[in-house]
Amino acid sequence: MSSLAEETQNLKFLKIQRYAMGILGLDLGVTSRKQLIKSPGTLAFFTFSIVLFQYGFFNYAKDSITDIDTITSSLSMFNKGGLLLFKGSMLIHYGGKMLNLIWNLNSLAKEANAEEYEKWLSENRRAVLLAKSYFCACLTSVVCCALLPWLFVIYEYFKGVEPHLELPFAVKFPYDDGGWIASLVIYILTLSLLRALSNTSIGIDTLFGWYIFAISGHFHILRDKIQKAAMKIDLYDNHLDFQQDIAAFVTYHNHVAIFVEDLNELYGAISWAEITLSCLQMCFLLYSLGNDPNLASIPFHFLATAAIIIQLMIYCFGGEKLKYENDLLCKEIYMVMPWEKMHLSEKKLILIALVRTQKETILKGLFYHLNQSLLVFIFKTAFSFITLLGAIKE
Repeated sequence: MSSLAEETQNLKFLKIQRYAMGILGLDLGVTSRKQLIKSPGTLAFFTFSIVLFQYGFFNYAKDSITDIDTITSSLSMFNKGGLLLFKGSMLIHYGGKMLNLIWNLNSLAKEANAEEYEKWLSENRRAVLLAKSYFCACLTSVVCCALLPWLFVIYEYFKGVEPHLELPFAVKFPYDDGGWIASLVIYILTLSLLRALSNTSIGIDTLFGWYIFAISGHFHILRDKIQKAAMKIDLYDNHLDFQQDIAAFVTYHNHVAIFVEDLNELYGAISWAEITLSCLQMCFLLYSLGNDPNLASIPFHFLATAAIIIQLMIYCFGGEKLKYENDLLCKEIYMVMPWEKMHLSEKKLILIALVRTQKETILKGLFYHLNQSLLVFIFKTAFSFITLLGAIKE
């Protein structure tokens, strides 16, 4: 990475991530960890909001431990807050390496020719669609949480019932006397909490999604390189450039393999926490959909569950995508090479590339391999926990 202070990241396809992190006081457009925290006060405020509500959720769950139906929503939000505090701390800890990986992925793509670069851009455009989908899901959940309490207030007013401000999840603070002033204070603090949670999740999770598609774009370039090397021999009987082409392929593939290793280092612990805690959170949310006595909570639980499913899919299908791209590259080398027209020395040379690509590309969440099977396992585990909660209730 360039050491020049005026250098900035190419964030053409990371606008949503930059916006989300910018709200939290972080700047994704810089090139060093020292510059990452743009506004320490803003970051401290949102961190305090999460920590404050962690206390409120735990306090409510502790005092209502015998009522499974009412505490599940609090436990769900408690899990979410703990997860995002951990992910945020990992972002700050690995901030320099994350910025460096963004820089290196863009830099390697710039070295490609126009045709290859377009293949890389096409994958980046898919990453933008994914980020927009997740952003809309999180934003809808936040808006729903902000508006529903007032809709119920209006409904109770016209029904002639004394209106009260009911949040979509239960929380308990020492100063909460149930009056309107305390309710409004908690409501305002809740909005800051939801903004902190949603933007942390959007920024970190969709950044992972962009890493996946950017690396996948480099796999597309590798397939293009091997196809052109094979075409020179098959169509033009040109054997002069083969050694140079394979050397360039191996060098490029080495860069991509390093990117995958870097991604495992940066998101290994984050992925483990994501899978473990999101599984519990989804369990509590799904249980609350059918058992929460507070009707104002149901739409929020439904939308939050949808956001979590998208979140888990980003990680699980991200790992599956990279594995698929590497397997496809290995098959491409074997299938496109005109073996009958190649010299013996060229066949031996291509074996180097073939052996390198046979090494599996795996993303790991410490104890998990991120793939489709893991997503199925998460759903099975979540529904097992729901059954357990139902048995405890009975």
